[in-house]
Amino acid sequence: MHISVLLWLVFQNIHKKTWNKIRELYAGVLYVSFFNILYYFLCNDKLLWDFKSSHLSLKLLRILHLMFITPLMILSFLATYPSTLAKQVKYITKWVCTASFVEWVGLRCKGITFRHGWHLGWSALIYVMMLIFSRWFQKKPFAVLLLSVLATVILSVIFKVPVSKRMLKHPLKRILTRPLKDHVTQAVANKVKRKCLPLKLFS
Repeated sequence: MHISVLLWLVFQNIHKKTWNKIRELYAGVLYVSFFNILYYFLCNDKLLWDFKSSHLSLKLLRILHLMFITPLMILSFLATYPSTLAKQVKYITKWVCTASFVEWVGLRCKGITFRHGWHLGWSALIYVMMLIFSRWFQKKPFAVLLLSVLATVILSVIFKVPVSKRMLKHPLKRILTRPLKDHVTQAVANKVKRKCLPLKLFS
């Protein structure tokens, strides 16, 4: 699924020739990429959503989304952003609905998981903010940063995201790997599975 989304976005960007507008649009792309990375840094101990794949490693999967899928999505969105308000509302609505539908398919195909009360409605809200702010950031970066920080704080409070000093240790590892408790849970599950195997063989 993830590769299919990537290929679709590559096609979209080739069709729109977005490489001609990179200098004009890169600020909005970097803004979204930064807050995507910030999510994994802040929420690694309590992930609200995460991607899954039976073929790709977690590290490769996150790199794929952080470095390619999301930037290509924003670049494609900004490249054909309309000028009139009515068209802007329609354009943003179309993108939010499309992104939410793709995420719904991802849920059905087990390409993404939701946790701790997160649901598709929250994702749609994030898409609305992400798309609008990526556009506004090109014109009013400080105002957008302030609103983004405020939204981050509010969501962190709502979902009770834990914050501690140890978050500053190995920040890159936090972004690209699962929480320690997930590793422990998986290790325990594997240990139980190994212990149960002889019982299954003799039963």
